[in-house]
Amino acid sequence: MGISSWRVLGAEDPEFAQEEAAGQSGLVSQLRPLIAELTVPGDLVFDPFAGWGTTLVACAAEGRLGVGIEINPERARQARQRVARHPEQRMLCGDARKPPLEPDSVALVLCDLPYFGTDLDLAAPDPGQLYALRDYDAYLAALDETFAAIAAVMRPGAHAVIAVQNRRIADRFVPLAWDAGRALGRHLTLGDERVHLYDWPVKDEGDPMRTNRSHEYLLMARK
Repeated sequence: MGISSWRVLGAEDPEFAQEEAAGQSGLVSQLRPLIAELTVPGDLVFDPFAGWGTTLVACAAEGRLGVGIEINPERARQARQRVARHPEQRMLCGDARKPPLEPDSVALVLCDLPYFGTDLDLAAPDPGQLYALRDYDAYLAALDETFAAIAAVMRPGAHAVIAVQNRRIADRFVPLAWDAGRALGRHLTLGDERVHLYDWPVKDEGDPMRTNRSHEYLLMARK
């Protein structure tokens, strides 16, 4: 029982704080401890929703090989520019449901899910663009398909760490983290959850049913 279930996140490491990126799915300093804990140097780390390449930068810092997939061509292009000085890292444009990786090759899957209800890529015609899906059941079905593909490329004993929050969309509470956990458990063995805490301000709206949502679940699983 030597691992805390929660961690309070501070500022980005100064080494990476000035990196130019249009957006980031987490901090490099948030991801490095997970990579160091769950892999050894030379291991392959896979981010199926790589965004602007934060996971690949963290892999480079820890001496691991990273492969990231991003379905949005412009984000993938910006991520390639960001990781260009790390030629051992591979940033691909493609569908997370069809990762071009060998079976049993990945030591760690590390990603932040594209959240349902986020106003990004709404015009995207590709059903693999989860941001664009407005039907929650269709979103969960695509997520399930992605988790099946992820499991197929993981080697036996490999870990997956999926970062996700529950959501509030307008006046609706969406239990995204819990539904994602159920989907993940159909393909991998769930281990435990961890929680990353952010020092975000609180606005007093006088509603006990609303919080500032300053935490994120890490769903831990193993093949």
